[in-house]
Amino acid sequence: MRISEMSSAEFAEAVKKGPVVILPFGAVEAHGAHLPLGTDAIQPLAVAEEVAKRTGCLIAPLVAYGQHSSTKRMAGTIGVRMETLKALTIDLVDSFYFHGVRKIVLLTGHAGTIHMAALKSAAEELVWKYEDLRLMVLTDYDYAYRMNDEICGGEEDGHGGIIETSRIMALRPDLVKKKRKKGRSIGPNFMVVRDPQRFYPDNFVGDARKATAEKGKKVNDFVVDRLTEAIEKNFGD
Repeated sequence: MRISEMSSAEFAEAVKKGPVVILPFGAVEAHGAHLPLGTDAIQPLAVAEEVAKRTGCLIAPLVAYGQHSSTKRMAGTIGVRMETLKALTIDLVDSFYFHGVRKIVLLTGHAGTIHMAALKSAAEELVWKYEDLRLMVLTDYDYAYRMNDEICGGEEDGHGGIIETSRIMALRPDLVKKKRKKGRSIGPNFMVVRDPQRFYPDNFVGDARKATAEKGKKVNDFVVDRLTEAIEKNFGD
C-alpha cells in the first residue's frame, strides 16, 4: 500500500505490525531521444508495487531526483549534489525510524556510481546510528543486468539500451518513441573530466531498436521475483 494514500491513523496502525517500507528513488535524466526523462522513476515504482502485492510492504513516496555525472549536461537532466542526496536519505530514514519503522529498502531506478555511493554512505551511517535498523540498498539493475546475455545476446548494453527500453515498453509503451537507433559509448579510460557527455555521443548505450515489450516483461518479472526473495530472506521474522 502507498503511504501517501494512508491516513495518519492507518499509518500508525500499520507500523505496529513491523512492516517493510520500500523507499523508491528515481531521477530526471536524459535517456536518448526515445525514452522519457522519468524512465528511472517509472521502473522502481512499478517494481515496488508488484513486490508490495506479494509481501505486504508499504511504499513510501518517490524521491524524484538523483545525482548525475555523465548525463548532467544532457538536455532535461535535473539533479542534486551527492551531499544533498545523502543528507535527504538520512533525514527520511531518521523520520521513518522516529515513527517506528525498523525495516527499510532503498530501491533506486537510477544506478549512477556517485548516486549509489550517496545512498550506500547514508545507509552505513544509519545502521551505525540505529542498532535495530535493518536496511537494504540496491538498484533494480542489480538484478536486471543479470539477464544481459539472455536479453541482449552478449551485445554491449547500458543506459537507455535494449534492457531499459524494453522495460519501459512493457510498463509505459505510450512514452517510448517508435523511431529508435543504436547508441554508442567511447569510454573515458578512467579519466575524470569536465565534459563526460562527449563519451556518450548518442546520450545512451545499446541497440534500442532490438527492444520489445516481451523482453521488458521478462526482465521486470525477474526483478520482482528476485527482490521479493531478498526481502523475504532478509526481513523475514
